[in-house]
Amino acid sequence: MTLKHRNAIHKLLRERGEKVALNATWQRIHRDLEVGEVRENGKLLHFSARERDALRQLAEQSWGFDLLVEAVPPGSRAQVAAISRDEKIARQRPDDGFVLLKGRLPAPLPALPPGLSLRVPLESLDLSATAQVLVIENLDSFDDWERYRAPARLTDSLVLYRGHGGLARGARRLLATLPERCEVTVFADYDPAGLSIAASLPRADTLLAPELDERLLEKGSREHFARQSRQSAHLEGIGLDDWQGVWEEMKAHQVSIKQQHMLALGTVLRQVPRR
Repeated sequence: MTLKHRNAIHKLLRERGEKVALNATWQRIHRDLEVGEVRENGKLLHFSARERDALRQLAEQSWGFDLLVEAVPPGSRAQVAAISRDEKIARQRPDDGFVLLKGRLPAPLPALPPGLSLRVPLESLDLSATAQVLVIENLDSFDDWERYRAPARLTDSLVLYRGHGGLARGARRLLATLPERCEVTVFADYDPAGLSIAASLPRADTLLAPELDERLLEKGSREHFARQSRQSAHLEGIGLDDWQGVWEEMKAHQVSIKQQHMLALGTVLRQVPRR
């Protein structure tokens, strides 16, 4: 059983419910824990006070903690492993509170040679002296960053992987805590999804965009652009400031150009300030 089953049991116990609709979730609970009485021609599952107590005990035996208190225990997987058979139900994910970095790391972190990166707890970073951050959307482009034809002024940037899940939450927290004087550049795919990512970050001062030519446009995908209708609609409804010109250019060409194509073709990248 999964989180939805724990949530259903937690809600019933907390509210001292007497009956629930016998949907797929409760059918699975009833089948596995064998508690409750099916009535109304199989439409409802009824619980007496004694049966609720039995459900609570059986659930605790199954998961290792009291579902009357909470459906998901707090803490890391190591902490939850002390009370539960399934450590993966922990609220805190392994990447929560971490960021993936390379480039000009803040002191006292060591200088890294090109090609190496460091996964760092966010709380350990002193960003007070950081003057420039570059956020990169895709992991392989983050790894290959030194091979792109980017403006020389970005050489000394703290390079941050935008990531997914916990790493993405960490990246947003890092951007939100940067000093005011720090400049943030975002490098994403040249398409509605990439521009939406840049526009939605807590800090984004400039966009790294490709110098378009026929070879690069020929590599672009009209199909991928069309799939991003939700992001296109979002961009139409927000203020993009000086990135509006980039959006108009994207709409004119109707192609999605990936970061990997920019690298493969040796495309020159340019910074576009938002304001």
